[in-house]
Amino acid sequence: MAKPWYWELGFNANPLSIKPGSLSNDVIAHPVEKIMNRIEKGSVQFIEAPPGSGKTAVLKRIIERFGGKGKLIYCNCINGESVRPGRLLRNSGLAGKLFGRMTRGAIFLVDEAQDASEDDLEKLGSMMESSAIKSIVFFGTDSGRLKLPKNLEKSMKGGITELSSLTVAQSTELVRARVGNLRLLPDHVIRELSVRVSGNPRKLLEYCETLCRKAVESSIKELTISHANTLLKSESGRSVRKHSRRRTG
Repeated sequence: MAKPWYWELGFNANPLSIKPGSLSNDVIAHPVEKIMNRIEKGSVQFIEAPPGSGKTAVLKRIIERFGGKGKLIYCNCINGESVRPGRLLRNSGLAGKLFGRMTRGAIFLVDEAQDASEDDLEKLGSMMESSAIKSIVFFGTDSGRLKLPKNLEKSMKGGITELSSLTVAQSTELVRARVGNLRLLPDHVIRELSVRVSGNPRKLLEYCETLCRKAVESSIKELTISHANTLLKSESGRSVRKHSRRRTG
């Protein structure tokens, strides 16, 4: 059985993994401390996060800072599914589970918030007014689709944060934080990849992983732009053929 490509480069685990469990605090383009400060002060905010922009890393930071006290509640509104905020509050703490009492001063993380129902948003607004909820962080792709009640809309004023694309310099810093001064993956190749993926952190790491894996398989010691063009094109062709076989199988 062949060794994993990253073993060949001296890593015990895949340093370029994009799995949630492996994400660290390295999405450096995002104003994480600003988000944390607003949570601590008690506010409503919306994190506008296109796919692959680093939302999971920001969520992980929030959980690391505020989790563990039974007052951090995560829910997902995908496809408009009701999150029943009252039930979540009652089930989040020991008193709620034993006596049906609601947690006080909770922090709500609402994912895919653009799909939240107006009824759930009204309930969240009422619970924030009663101090059952201290702070709400909405995550989604389009803040304009969120139909907030007036009290939440007022609390969210100025609280929209867009997870911006990485600059070329930030892209290089992100990859270097993962792989160190790995000769196989020089800075000029990372910069080229950053431009190709328009600074998307997830796509950048995926491209870097693909190149490193294929370079090891091909016994390449140091990647060039020419290598990147050839290897990524061959990987793309392989994916298309695999998809075609699935459709015709």
